[in-house]
Amino acid sequence: MPPPIPDRYRLEVRIGRDEDLEQWLATDTTLDRPVLLRILGPEADEERRSRFLSAIRAAARVNHPHLAAVFTAHETEHGMVAVAEWAGGMTIADRLRAGQGVEPDDFLPNAAGLAEALDALHEAGVVHGGIDTSAIYYSVSHVAKLGAIGRRQRHSTVNGDVRDMGAALEEALTGSPAGGPPPSQVIDGLSPLVDRALRRAQRGELTARQLSEAMHAAPTTRAPRPERPGSSRRLLIIAIVLVALAVGLVAIGRLLLAGGDSPVLFPAGSEPNNEPRVVLTTTTTSPSVTSGPATPTDLPSIIGVTSIRSVDPFGGGEENDERLGDIVDGDPDTFWRTERYRDPIQLLKPGVGFAIELQRDPVSVQITANNGGALVDVAWTSTEVDPNTWETLASVALPAGTLDLQLPERSGGTWVFWISELPLNGDQNYWVEIAEVRFRS
Repeated sequence: MPPPIPDRYRLEVRIGRDEDLEQWLATDTTLDRPVLLRILGPEADEERRSRFLSAIRAAARVNHPHLAAVFTAHETEHGMVAVAEWAGGMTIADRLRAGQGVEPDDFLPNAAGLAEALDALHEAGVVHGGIDTSAIYYSVSHVAKLGAIGRRQRHSTVNGDVRDMGAALEEALTGSPAGGPPPSQVIDGLSPLVDRALRRAQRGELTARQLSEAMHAAPTTRAPRPERPGSSRRLLIIAIVLVALAVGLVAIGRLLLAGGDSPVLFPAGSEPNNEPRVVLTTTTTSPSVTSGPATPTDLPSIIGVTSIRSVDPFGGGEENDERLGDIVDGDPDTFWRTERYRDPIQLLKPGVGFAIELQRDPVSVQITANNGGALVDVAWTSTEVDPNTWETLASVALPAGTLDLQLPERSGGTWVFWISELPLNGDQNYWVEIAEVRFRS
């Protein structure tokens, strides 16, 4: 059965679920316009209902062209219904699943607008708490809009919102999870200023307003974004099928309603999966980044470590050396941490790091960090460990968690992990904790 809703709205098509919220395309019969209904069912406890209603009420006071407007909320004996703007129904996550993200020429103004919308929420005292690519609506006929208000919050801070927005914008641009190669290395003509703004946002160094200003200031691209063969055709076909399906379902539903039957529903398991596994693969001469858990049969053998030592040519020569062994001891509960810096490390010296020699040649490396936001170069050298001689193979922003890198073929030598920027932590110092580094063959 369809969920009970106020008489003013007519259910048209069930879109699916957004976590614990059921979503429908409906018609506001009073104003004769399409709306998005987000329905919290009766199984939600009182605290969840209260938080949902508070979020809807607060967001309804905010107006911005890049924010999916929240119109009203209704409480019924069977749950709560939030009525929001219909923004086309296609999210960035949907576009990525279809093989196409946001074109670079459209990216900067839309990214700036989304950051402005987030700033407007923050100015009104609203924390979104659940921003990712499935919370951003974007289609050919609509500007990008931030939606998904009322989700269960993953955090409750404006800083967390900016971090999430930076990561979502990077994924929208590159088509891969944030933390891989900088976007300007993936997309010809994209300014490195975009890299810096997005990575600073992910490290919590920018406000939403500052992120917007940085996106406005970055020069536009000149070269087209490389796209997978056939991706535009696939997206067009998917869009046509979805529109035809929606029109057909609406027509059938109205015919059934005229005969006294219930509206047509999508099958119970047809809602989209909002958490796909995403894999970025670059050329055979450059590393690639993989996000998502590996199954036991996927895991190659771990390579033994011959030696590990600190690399601090611009400082005192040591960086908590007594803890370096914790990086390669196979125990994720132990870790090495850089020194605590009161100022950004780039103001003090070019960076710091560690070097590892292995028993045999690797094909991949897995890095586990306890806190995210550090910028790390993965390099290799066949001679002495000197910044002038090593070859940088990848530049990544470490997430809090595990990052997998596929490595190009290199024989012997030394692998260097060079940290050029550190995240600001709760103690107002800059540092990063590395729990494990595992090379595999």
